[in-house]
Amino acid sequence: MKMMNKATVVFVLLLLLVQGILAVSRTWLLAQEVNVAVVSTANFLLFLVTILSASLTTKSFTNPNLQASVRAVMLSFMIKFFVLALAAFIYIYVQRKAVNLPALYGAAFLYVLYTGVELRLLLGALKK
Repeated sequence: MKMMNKATVVFVLLLLLVQGILAVSRTWLLAQEVNVAVVSTANFLLFLVTILSASLTTKSFTNPNLQASVRAVMLSFMIKFFVLALAAFIYIYVQRKAVNLPALYGAAFLYVLYTGVELRLLLGALKK
């Protein structure tokens, strides 16, 4: 569980860093026609799902069956992807004509960022 505590701290710092960047650059982002609320919501949603998927994967490391770890890693990435895709589809369905594509691109970038950080932490845990 030591790994999960470290991962939680890293993900909380990442959440706060992204939220801080969004707050500081709010006027610039609005000038670029980026809906900051959508990006902020995607950031928080990704934070929650990443904590869930990291804990799922970390628990699988204690299983002596190596296939369980591989399945857990694949499942966690699929869960994260489908939750974000579902949120994007709901946003697109609700907004219809007023969809903010730059905000969706920002959410996709955050998905890659959170996945990369999670992968880095999990690979570090496997080396130990």
